[in-house]
Amino acid sequence: MEAKVHNHPLTLLWKQITFSCDLCGKEGKGVPYLCGPCGFCIHISCVAYLRKVKVVRHKHPLDLIHYLEVLQSDSRFCQLCVRKVDTNYGLYYCSRCDFVVHLDCANDKRNIEELNMLELKDEEFTEPKTMLGNEDSNLDESVDSATYKVIKTDVGKDEIKIATKIRHFSHEHDLKLIDEVHNNKKCNGCRRAILPPFYSCIKCSFFLHKSCVELPKKKRHPLHRHPLTLLPQAPLMRKFFWCDSCNYPCNGFTYGCESCRFYLDVQCGLVSDILTHKGHEHRLFLAITSDKQSCNGCGSKKNEVFRCTTCEFALDFKCATLPLATRYEKHEHPFTLSYTAEDDSGEYYCDICEEERDPNHWFYYCAECSYPAHPKCIIGKSPNCKFGVTYKFNSHPHPLTFVEETKDHPPCPYCRRPCEELFYQCTQCNFNLHGNEWCLQKPT
Repeated sequence: MEAKVHNHPLTLLWKQITFSCDLCGKEGKGVPYLCGPCGFCIHISCVAYLRKVKVVRHKHPLDLIHYLEVLQSDSRFCQLCVRKVDTNYGLYYCSRCDFVVHLDCANDKRNIEELNMLELKDEEFTEPKTMLGNEDSNLDESVDSATYKVIKTDVGKDEIKIATKIRHFSHEHDLKLIDEVHNNKKCNGCRRAILPPFYSCIKCSFFLHKSCVELPKKKRHPLHRHPLTLLPQAPLMRKFFWCDSCNYPCNGFTYGCESCRFYLDVQCGLVSDILTHKGHEHRLFLAITSDKQSCNGCGSKKNEVFRCTTCEFALDFKCATLPLATRYEKHEHPFTLSYTAEDDSGEYYCDICEEERDPNHWFYYCAECSYPAHPKCIIGKSPNCKFGVTYKFNSHPHPLTFVEETKDHPPCPYCRRPCEELFYQCTQCNFNLHGNEWCLQKPT
């Protein structure tokens, strides 16, 4: 047969033998394909590998090669799963960038681009297409990509102009620059605690971090093959979404792909595939694998983590995007994210829930009060949601308020189940409604 993985025709050996595949390097027993002139022996399943592929996280096509010449002292890692590659056997390679990928990783449906590589030439990939750090030149520089318009400016201390009043695409009124601390307020964009400097519409209790105002309108992300667009709200009936990387609910801004119904919150949307974090001394690389890996920050197991190539350290998206400093509404001092146990007492508890803590996991700490706490107790179960916001639905004549949780309240009138968390409430009618599309689409 004419195989894509080899230059010569391959012949099927109609006999089961034990052999080592010259492409993938794995041993097994079966019926192989052989090349008489080369002595090349390959699994039937390996014949299907393409000679050229395009992966989401690299700007050039990758070529299938049978081995890579490297120094014995060099360790090569797959750029997609961040695990070692045996360079004596087949792999996908970009010679221009020295970019190495496992055979299976390159062909994983989460990584591979849906392109016909035989019809495309390398010259068509001279511009970056999907790496987060090298975005398309037309994504953020067009006039249409601007997210705000400057209304008024002042000159700052360093003779630099500062926008003191703006009109942002997410709000109907002008926003003024504020440089004061407002406790227990949340940003309407990222939904994290509001810290100065920020822009505000006091009339509407609308707040935006300066950094959230300056977010790019479009960007690429290593977790998705299409460009993502900044939206003030996910276009879903329930008004909130579950982030496709950290799995937290969010009713703030999203970087989304509407055609794929893929949505990321702001924190996850800004993360690149190479991460530098104060919680670890080495750089971390985004690894997407079929088997789950343990996060050193919280102990949970995920398929998508940031891995260290030097030591056995990994972070999931939840821990990678935890705020380094934050406030807790029932405590006067700020809390700092901490990575090692605060002492050697051998007893570690959360001072909020009073339950035991794992000393190997990250926690928040107030040094002034010697006050440790679980991250979930400080930031809550839904840190990327702003509760108390009202929305209008066809299922009720009055505006409904987004509520985190409650007890002893009427059940949802449509499904008759109790409303315990992430639901909508009308206090005027003593009416509760689940935040799912089935209940929300019911007529009045």
